[in-house]
Amino acid sequence: MDLGCVEFATPGKTLEEKLRILEFHGMWLELANDGKRRAEDIIKIQRSFKTPIKSVQAYRQHEISILSADAGEREAAIRHVEESIELASAIEAQNVVAVITYGAPGIDNPRKACVELLRCFGKLGEDLGVTVSIEPLGRARTSFLPSAYDVLQLIREVESEHVRLMVDTMHIYLNGQDPAKIIDELVTEISEVQLRDTDSKPPGRGKIDFGRVLKVIHGSLVVWCV
Repeated sequence: MDLGCVEFATPGKTLEEKLRILEFHGMWLELANDGKRRAEDIIKIQRSFKTPIKSVQAYRQHEISILSADAGEREAAIRHVEESIELASAIEAQNVVAVITYGAPGIDNPRKACVELLRCFGKLGEDLGVTVSIEPLGRARTSFLPSAYDVLQLIREVESEHVRLMVDTMHIYLNGQDPAKIIDELVTEISEVQLRDTDSKPPGRGKIDFGRVLKVIHGSLVVWCV
């Protein structure tokens, strides 16, 4: 099991402090791209540590949607995902975590738009050696393709080896499903698992049975822990 931690959940005020802490624990970092990160700055900091950055989160998608009714917002969100893929490639991270949309889509025929967009992201990922991992958000956060099965079916329609599924144990649980069961069923389709308990607590401090989850994923997946 290859364990990492997302940047905003890692102790420390600076990237240097976070990398140092993760180096001590033998973990890797998932960088949160807020749209202000510069590859050259990150690479310069990375040289002083053995901590790999294996993933980049398209973090601005918490605020802007690739399916927004506003054309300007859609364009900004699409470009943000593309920039996250480019950033990941530049710093030699293998993965970008993205979502479809928070809330409801604001455009007609959102499924068709999603397939076309993910194919474009997949082509860019293929060119740059990066996998784009799509995270289902659950019914609590979106009305469009909330479950892992919904997103997986969309990914299958995309038909790109560089677009894959990632899952968050909290989102699965809040969707009324068993995280261990879902991960076990879809294990060959998943690129990354976010280990998060209910109320965004660390594993073991909420309601999810992580003993069963860890038995399923041990030795099989790249995972990171919040």
